[in-house]
Amino acid sequence: MVNKIIGEAKGIFNVITLFEITIALIYIIVGILFFTNSTASNTLVSIITGFILIIHGVSAIFSYLRRGDIELFNLNLIFGIILIVLGIVAMFLGKVLSIALGIYLIIGGSQKISYSYFLKKFNESSWVFNLVVGILCIILGVTTFFTSGDKIIEVAGICMLGYGVIDMINVILLRKRSTFFIA
Repeated sequence: MVNKIIGEAKGIFNVITLFEITIALIYIIVGILFFTNSTASNTLVSIITGFILIIHGVSAIFSYLRRGDIELFNLNLIFGIILIVLGIVAMFLGKVLSIALGIYLIIGGSQKISYSYFLKKFNESSWVFNLVVGILCIILGVTTFFTSGDKIIEVAGICMLGYGVIDMINVILLRKRSTFFIA
């Protein structure tokens, strides 16, 4: 019975982390596209960004619902709902893209800070990395509020690229140490 539960937890953990890797790759690719093609229309960027936020929100809710009793994902329901709402707002109100992006980065940073708390509680050495990344995401999120309209596409690209790379590193570190979480 215990082996079955551990097997199910490993399967759920693998699905969640593989999905997160896929999302991180999407962020990296879209970030590069936005940064290198800053002449793209604000409407197109808003729709793509909104779509990505919605996918990330659904992923967060899925990881919350399928987490079993893994404390690491406790706040994902709240983050997921907020990300879905932000995605919808970004898609239909392109003029608030910088605000939606800023809120998204602040939420992502807060999520990483909450992960760092969890990791520190269990003496996991990567907690410092998550804390620093969370603080940097929050700072970057606040700076997007003050970005002018003509630079928002470049800033969106940089933010998505950075967030994708950071998420990729986090997921890879988490997968390498997964026995800590599911054993």
